[in-house]
Amino acid sequence: MTKSPLATAAPGAAWAEYADWELPAHYGDPEAEYRAGRQGAVLRDTSHWSRLRFSGRDHLDFLHRMTTNHFQGLAPGAGLEAVFTDNRGRILELGTFYRAGEQTLAVLSPSGREKIPAWLDRYIFAEKITTQDLTLELAMFEVFGPQAAALFAQVLGQDLTSVADHHLLNDPLTEGVWLARLDRFGHAGLRAIGPAAKLIELWGRLAAAGALPLGEEAWEMLRVEAGLPMQGQELGEEHNPWEANLGRTIHMNKGCYIGQEVIARLDTYDKVKQRLMGLELPEGPLPPAGTVLRAGTAEAGRLTSAVRISGQPRGIGLAYVRRDHWQPGTLLQLEGNPQPVCVVPLPGT
Repeated sequence: MTKSPLATAAPGAAWAEYADWELPAHYGDPEAEYRAGRQGAVLRDTSHWSRLRFSGRDHLDFLHRMTTNHFQGLAPGAGLEAVFTDNRGRILELGTFYRAGEQTLAVLSPSGREKIPAWLDRYIFAEKITTQDLTLELAMFEVFGPQAAALFAQVLGQDLTSVADHHLLNDPLTEGVWLARLDRFGHAGLRAIGPAAKLIELWGRLAAAGALPLGEEAWEMLRVEAGLPMQGQELGEEHNPWEANLGRTIHMNKGCYIGQEVIARLDTYDKVKQRLMGLELPEGPLPPAGTVLRAGTAEAGRLTSAVRISGQPRGIGLAYVRRDHWQPGTLLQLEGNPQPVCVVPLPGT
C-alpha cells in the first residue's frame, strides 16, 4: 500500500486505505470538513489519482482518435475532459488533459494508470507516441469551495477566473508545478501537481490563509450531494457517457473514434435507456451499492452510491434510473424496503 507523499502536509489525519493508497479519511471532524467545503475553502489530497504524460509528435492525434473530445489544435496552456470508450461506446475512463509545450498530462482515476496504457497499446502501430506514468513521481492536491478563488488570489496574487475551467494558470515546464483551474460544485477551484516538497510548501501557504484539510469521508458527502460520478461506482463499462451525464466531454463533429458510431446513434435516435439521477433515501441504515430500485415488481434501476449528510436523518444517493422512472419526483422502492425513495435531479442537469 502506498502512502501519500503529502502525508506531512496536515497533522492530525486519521488514515485509511483507498484504492491501495493510505489516505486521510478525516482530520478529526468530518462534519466540520463538509461544512468547510460548502461554505469556505478546503484542501484535498488527491495524490492517489493517476498522472500520465503523453508526448511524441503523434500523441494529440492519437488521443483525438481514442477519446470522445477534440484534441486536434489543443493549444499549450489549454485543457479539456474526455472519455476513453470501447467499441460499444461504454466508459473505460474519464480523464482531464492539460497541454504544455509538446506534451499532455492526463489525470485519470486511481486505476487508470494501469488500465489505460494497456488499452492504448493495442492501438499503437507506427505512431510516434510515448506514455510515461508520473503518479509516484508527482504529488497532487485540490483546493475548492466558495472561498477558494479569493484565497488563491490572496496567496498567489492570481485570478482563478481569468482562465477557463481545466486551463493552466502557469507554465509548468518552467516552474515545475502544474496549476490548473478546476471548478468544483459551482465554484472556481485549483488543481496543483508537482514534486511533493513544492506542493507541501504551497499547501502550507494556503492552509495558513484559511483553507482547511478535507478527508475522504467528507469528500464523499460533497461528491454524492453534487452528483459527481466516480470510476468504479458510477463510471465503468456498464454505462455510456450519455447515461453518466458526460455530454460535455463529447464533441459531435470531430470525426471517428472508438465507440463513436454507437454514441452518435444513441443521441440521434434518443436511445438512452437510463440516466444517473439523485435519490432521497429513507431513514435507517444506508443501502449498499448495487441495491435494486423497483417500481412495483419491475426493476427501475440500481443504486451506485449512498451517504448520510451531517445533521440530516435521511440519506442521499446516486443511481442509474431507467427511462420510464427518471422523472424527478418519481417514487420508487429499494428492494426489500417498502419505504419510498424519491428521484431528484442532479445539480447542473
